[in-house]
Amino acid sequence: MTLHPITLSPRLGRWLQLLPGLIAALFTLAFASWLLLTTDADQKQRSNQLEQDLLWQKQAIQQQITANTDAINALAVTDYNKQSALFQARAFSLIQNSPEIVSLVVRNQDDFKIWWSAPQQKVRPFNGESGWSTLPAKHDQPPLAQYAVSSADGHNFIIATFSFERLLQQQVPWWIAQRYQVLLLNHNYVTLAAKSSRQLDPSGLSTRIALDTPPLGLSIQAELYHVPRHRLTESLPWVLLFLAIGMLASTALLHRVMRVRSQAEMQLRAETALRQAMEDSLVSGMRAMDKDGRLIYVNRAFCEMTGFSADELLGQQPPLPYWPPEELERCQAAFDAIRLGRADPNGQAVRFMRKNGERFDVSLHGSSLIDGAGRHIGWMGSLYDITELKREREVLQASHQRFVTVLDGLDTAVAVSDADSGELLMSNRQFDRSFNLPDWRGRCCIVPFSARRFDTPIDSEWYDPIKKRWFQIKSRHNLWVDDSDVWLEVATDITALKSAAERERLQNEKLQQTSRLISMGEMASSLAHELNQPLGAIASYASGCRNILANPQPNLQQLSQAIEKMGEQARRAGQIIRGIREFVQRRAPHRRRCTITGLLDTVLDLQSHEAVRRGVEISISESGDLPPLYVDPIMLEQVLFNLIRNAMEAMNDTPASQRTLAIMLSREHDYLQVIIADRGTGISSEQMEQLFKPFYTTKDTGMGMGLNICRSIIEYHQGRLWAENNPGGGCRFIFTVPFSEETQANEP
Repeated sequence: MTLHPITLSPRLGRWLQLLPGLIAALFTLAFASWLLLTTDADQKQRSNQLEQDLLWQKQAIQQQITANTDAINALAVTDYNKQSALFQARAFSLIQNSPEIVSLVVRNQDDFKIWWSAPQQKVRPFNGESGWSTLPAKHDQPPLAQYAVSSADGHNFIIATFSFERLLQQQVPWWIAQRYQVLLLNHNYVTLAAKSSRQLDPSGLSTRIALDTPPLGLSIQAELYHVPRHRLTESLPWVLLFLAIGMLASTALLHRVMRVRSQAEMQLRAETALRQAMEDSLVSGMRAMDKDGRLIYVNRAFCEMTGFSADELLGQQPPLPYWPPEELERCQAAFDAIRLGRADPNGQAVRFMRKNGERFDVSLHGSSLIDGAGRHIGWMGSLYDITELKREREVLQASHQRFVTVLDGLDTAVAVSDADSGELLMSNRQFDRSFNLPDWRGRCCIVPFSARRFDTPIDSEWYDPIKKRWFQIKSRHNLWVDDSDVWLEVATDITALKSAAERERLQNEKLQQTSRLISMGEMASSLAHELNQPLGAIASYASGCRNILANPQPNLQQLSQAIEKMGEQARRAGQIIRGIREFVQRRAPHRRRCTITGLLDTVLDLQSHEAVRRGVEISISESGDLPPLYVDPIMLEQVLFNLIRNAMEAMNDTPASQRTLAIMLSREHDYLQVIIADRGTGISSEQMEQLFKPFYTTKDTGMGMGLNICRSIIEYHQGRLWAENNPGGGCRFIFTVPFSEETQANEP
C-alpha cells in the first residue's frame, strides 16, 4: 500500500495555524463567563443577607432609643427636689441600665442653673429647647446627642446626654460585629460612631438605612468585612486564567516573530530619516569638528547661511572659507575658545562672510561632542543669524534716542513713577529743571502731586510754594514696558495763565463798572423825570402847609396829612437816589436772598420813563409761585436792565402800535427761566454767532461789552444766557439761574 502526503491549501494552512489560539480564546471566554456568574450569585446572596441583618439592627437601636426616651419622660413627671429619693433612685437606675446615657442633668428653665446632675462630670452646653439636639464633636470628646423634656411642675428641664459610641457598643451584637462594620451617620452622612474596624471587603458592599425615630436625620450603615478564603481556592481561577492567556499570548507571539526583523529595519530607516529631517529643518546652523579642528559635519541651515555646500566645507581647517579677511583674528579667537572649552555659555557675537562676499553677524555657541560610548570626540557648534536682530536693536536705540530728544525738548514736565513704591522711572529735562532734580540723583521716589485713583484720569492744579509757581497736573494710570503699574504725570506751568485770568477778572469788573456808568448816563433824563415827580410833590405840599399856617385858625389835621405826604415823597426820592448809587457802586459780588419780582420792579422803575418815551408796552407773565433766589441782586439787576434796554432800543423801527415787550417768568426744574421778548427786527444767524463775543455790537454807538458782561454774570451764578429769534417776530433773550437752596443763616 502506498501512502500519499496530505497537501493543504494555503487558506486552510493559515486556519490551522490560528486554530490553537482560537481554542485558547474560547476556553478563556467560557472560564471568564463561569467566574463572573459565580461571583455575581455570591454577591447577591451576601447583599440580601446584609440587608436583613441591618434591618434587624435598625429595629434594635430604635427600640432602645424609644425605651430610653420613655424612661426620661416618665422621670420628668416624677416630683423633684434635692431630697427626692424616688427621683434619684429612678435616675440612677436609668443610667445604670442604659450605658449609652452619659449624664442626667436638671436645669432651671429661667436661668438654666443646674440643680442636680449625675454622674459628676463636665456638664455639656444646653440650648434651652425641649426635644432632641446634637452636640458637635470636639477634640476631647466624641459626638453626643441631648434629649430635653420639661418637668411636671414646668420649672425645670430634665436633660439626658447620649453617647453614639456607647449606643453602638451596647446594641450591636457580636455576630453582626463579626460580619460587618456598623456606622452611625448624621444627616450629612458624617460618621458619628463606629462598631469595630477591620479590613473591608474589596467589593465595597455596604447598605445604609435611615432611622425612623428621633433624633431625626440619623442613619446606620453596614459595610461587609473581608472574609479570607483558602489561598489555593483564591488563586486557582487566576492560575487557570493566566494559563489560558499565556496560551493565547504565545500563539500571538509566534505569529509576530516573523515580522520583528522587518519592522526593526523599517523603524531604523524611519528614525534615520527623521533625524536627518530634524537637522535639515533647523533654522540655526550646526557644525561639528574633531579634536584637531577639522569640520566633520554641517547641516543644511549652515550651508544656506554661508553659501557653501557640505562638500566644500567638510575636512576644512582654519582659516575657514567663511571667515572675512578683516575678522580673521576675532574668528580665530572664537574658534580657539570653543576648542579649549572656554566658550561663553551665553554665546559670542562674530561676523562671518557668505560665499558671495556678503557679511553677516551671528551668535556662536559651542559645546563638547560626546559619542554613544561617552568619549569626547570633538566639538559641536551652533550659530544664529543675528544680522536683522542687531539692525532692529540699532533702529530701536535710535528711535529711543529720538523719543528722549523730543521729550527733553518739551516745555512740559513729564515723569513716570512706580505705582507701588513711588520710584521715579523716567523724567524729562523740563521735569528735572522744574523741581531741581540733579543729574546724579540715582534712584529716588517722588511724592504725588494730588490724590490718585485708578478708575478715572486726574486733572488738577498744584502750587509750588518754593518757586511760587502754579502747575496744571494731568495724572494717568498706565502699564509700563514690563507690565507693571505706573503713573504718568504731566505738569504744565500755568503761572502766566493764572495771572492772565486774574487780570481778566479785574478787567471784567472794571468793564461792569463802566457799563453801569454808561447805563447811568443813558438814563439820566429818565432819572430827572423820576426825581421831579417827588420833588414837585414836596414843593406843592410845602406851599399847602404855608397856606394852612396863614389862616387864623390853621387845620392841624390837614397840616399833619400834608407833612406826612411830604415825608413819603422824600422817602421815594431817597429810594431812587439809593438805587442809583447801589447800581453804580463798584464792589465785590455779594449774594443774598431775594425774589425775581422784586429785582424786576426795581429795574422797571428805572426804565419806566424810557418806556413811556419810546412808547413801549411792557407785559409780565409769571407761572405760579416762584421760590426765592440766592444771588447778587445788583449784578442780576444789571443783566435785566441791559436786556430790557436792548429790547426797547431794538424796536426803534417798529410801528408804535406793535412795540410790546414781553417778560415771562417760569420754573424749569430747579432753575428760574426768564424770557425777554421784543418785536424788533431780529438777529441774523451770522450775528447770532458773534453776539456774545467781546467788543461786538450791532449798534452805531456802543462798546460791545454789555452782552458779554451779562453772560459772565449769569455764568457766575451757575446759569446760562442765550438768544434766539422770536417766533412772532423780533428776538428774545433767555437766561436761567438756580433757585436758592441756602438757609436764612447764609443771608447777610
